[in-house]
Amino acid sequence: MLLIVAALSVAVAGQSTAPPTSARVRALAKEAESRAKGDPNELVLALDKRFREIWGDFESFPISIIRRDDILITLTTPYMGYRRALVEHLRMRRGIAEVPWVDAAIVSVGLNRVDAPDILEVVVERDGKRIPPIANGLKPMSFQNGNGQSAVLHAGDVSFPMSAFAPGATVIVAAVPASGSRISMTFEPSQLRELK
Repeated sequence: MLLIVAALSVAVAGQSTAPPTSARVRALAKEAESRAKGDPNELVLALDKRFREIWGDFESFPISIIRRDDILITLTTPYMGYRRALVEHLRMRRGIAEVPWVDAAIVSVGLNRVDAPDILEVVVERDGKRIPPIANGLKPMSFQNGNGQSAVLHAGDVSFPMSAFAPGATVIVAAVPASGSRISMTFEPSQLRELK
């Protein structure tokens, strides 16, 4: 009997350490939908509860790498993105089967002013080793303000594998501007544990 309990404990522990997948989260969302009885808030709360039971605490909103008047750089992980899109789909009364799942950590570079720094590259380092992006959508775009001033600056999304943000290492996300020092954020171990 003791061996069976030990084997079950190992199986459950292994289940909770496997990263969330599209299929598993969609199944939980369907389950939450059936329990919510048409209440969108209850659906999201039920999904969050089940997600937390399996994978532990999570960060639910994009993390600001830098937030200033001129520039906003954020990190969005798969569950953050799915959850935000789910809320939007529910608000628009669209089916939850259409909610997209993006299996990547996305660093988004958004600019609010023409005098913002021109970010040429987004770098993720794990224990000092650069992790190559899966996709790089950072591209030059034209910006103009109400005073007629304009600039061509880089903006867009850069996608990285979620393995780059796994706990157990020092992880740095850096934005490299055309001039000046790079802008970076070092993630605390507790933050990495909540990136899912």
